[in-house]
Amino acid sequence: MTWTGVAHVRLPDVRLIGLSSAFSEETSLLNQATARFPPPLNPHGNPSDPGNSQFGRTFSTAKGRIDAAGSHAVPSAAPRNGSGPPILSVRPARQAIMLIDRYIGRAQLHAFLVVFVSLAGLYFVFDAFTNMEEFITHAAETGSLARVLASYYSCRLIWFFDATSPVIALASAMFALSWLERHNELTALLAAGVTRWRIARPVLIFAAVVSLVAAMNRELVIPQIREAFARNAQNLDGNAVQPFESRYDHRTDILFRGRGARAAGRTIESPSLLMPPQLSDYGPQITAAKATWRAATQDHPAGYVLIGVQEPAAVESLPPLESAIGAVVLTQQSADWLESGQCFVVSDVTFEQMIGSTNWSQYSSTPELVRAISNASLGLGADLPLRVHARFTAPLLDMALVLLGIPLVLGPSRRGIFAAVGACVGMTVVFFLVVLGCHALALGDVFSPSLSAWMPLLVLGPLAAWSAQPMWQ
Repeated sequence: MTWTGVAHVRLPDVRLIGLSSAFSEETSLLNQATARFPPPLNPHGNPSDPGNSQFGRTFSTAKGRIDAAGSHAVPSAAPRNGSGPPILSVRPARQAIMLIDRYIGRAQLHAFLVVFVSLAGLYFVFDAFTNMEEFITHAAETGSLARVLASYYSCRLIWFFDATSPVIALASAMFALSWLERHNELTALLAAGVTRWRIARPVLIFAAVVSLVAAMNRELVIPQIREAFARNAQNLDGNAVQPFESRYDHRTDILFRGRGARAAGRTIESPSLLMPPQLSDYGPQITAAKATWRAATQDHPAGYVLIGVQEPAAVESLPPLESAIGAVVLTQQSADWLESGQCFVVSDVTFEQMIGSTNWSQYSSTPELVRAISNASLGLGADLPLRVHARFTAPLLDMALVLLGIPLVLGPSRRGIFAAVGACVGMTVVFFLVVLGCHALALGDVFSPSLSAWMPLLVLGPLAAWSAQPMWQ
C-alpha cells in the first residue's frame, strides 16, 4: 500500500549544506525514519492503513519521495514541544524554488564581479603604466597623481562596463552553471525533477537585469560625461591642438575649415569659412584667429564667435549677412554684445559635431540622436539612424547572446567544462562578427540603417530560440 502525505518525525539534528547534499541527506533521513518506525500490523498480520492509526497521523509519506517541483524535507529548528530532537518537515515548493534562485543568483553575481574587476583591473593597470609619464606631468600641474588617476579611470570604468557587460554577463552565466556541473549539483537538480528551464531562469533574469542597467547607463550616465572620453592621456586638460577636418553646414551652405581644434575651450584655431555665392558680400571667405562655439541664448542663436577677424577688414563696420533662412552672419552693427574685430556665424552644428568626433554620436542619448537626425545643418547620414535603431536592439541581442551560450552547459549533450568554454568563445566571436558585419552594410549603403540594425536580431534571435529549445522540454 502506498502512503502519501507529510512527515513529522523526531530525528537527530542535521545541517544541510549545498543543493546536491540536501536531496541525498533528506532521502537518507526518511529511510532511517521508516526503519525506526515501521507501520503497524492489523490482526491479519498485514500493514494497516496509515490513515487509520496513530502512526499514520504522525508519519504518512511516500518513502524517500521528493516533490518534482522542488519541495524537499529539511529538519525544523526546534521540536513542537520545545524539547528533544528537531522535527522533520517538508518545505513548500516555493521556498525550495527560491533557494535554487538565490543559490544560482549568488554564484552568478560573484562570478560577474570577479570577471569584471579582473578585466577592468588588467586594462587599467596596462593603460596606466603605458601613460604614466603623461599622468605624472599632469599631476605636477594639478598637485596629486592619485586625483588624476581617479578622475581619469572613474569615467573609463563606466565606459568599460558599457562595452563589456554583454560578454561578462555570458561569462558569469557559464561560470555559475559550470560550477553546478563540477560539483554534481546540476545532476542532483535534474534527478530531483527540476527542469533545465527552471535552472536557467535565474541566469536569464540576472542577464536581463544587467542588460537593463547597461541600457540605463547608456542613456542617463554616459551622455553626462562623454566629453571626458574625448580626452586621452596625452590631452588630459584638453589644450592640445587636434586635427580638424572641413565640414559643411548644410543649412547655410558654409564650409568650415581650420588649422586645428582645442577641446578645452571648444575653439577652432585659424578658421577659414568658405562662403556660398548668396553670402559672398564680404568676399569668398571669412578668416580669423579663432572661432569659439556659443550655445543659443536669449541674445543670439547657436553658432560661432569669430575673434580677430582678418578678412574682411573692419568687419565691425559691415552690415549683417542674411539669406532666406534669416540672419547668418552678425556683426557689431546688429549685435552690440560683439567686440571690435568680431563677428558671429549662426550654425546649429555643435563643436563636437563640427570636429567630427565619434564620441558625441556613440555616447549621446537616444533623444539627442533623434534631434540630431532632424537637424538640417548636419545632413542625414546612415550612422545616426543606425545608432538609434541599434539602441533598441541592444538589450534583445544581449539576451540572444546568453540564450546561445547557456545550452552549451545546460543542454542534454553534456560536455566537459573546457570544451563548453571553448565553444562559448567561438560562438561569441561569430555573434559579434554578424552584428558588426550587418552594421557595416548600412555604412556602405548596401542596406538601409533600420534593416542593418535589426538584421542581426532577425538572424540570431531564431537561432538562439532553436538552440535553447531543449531547455523548454
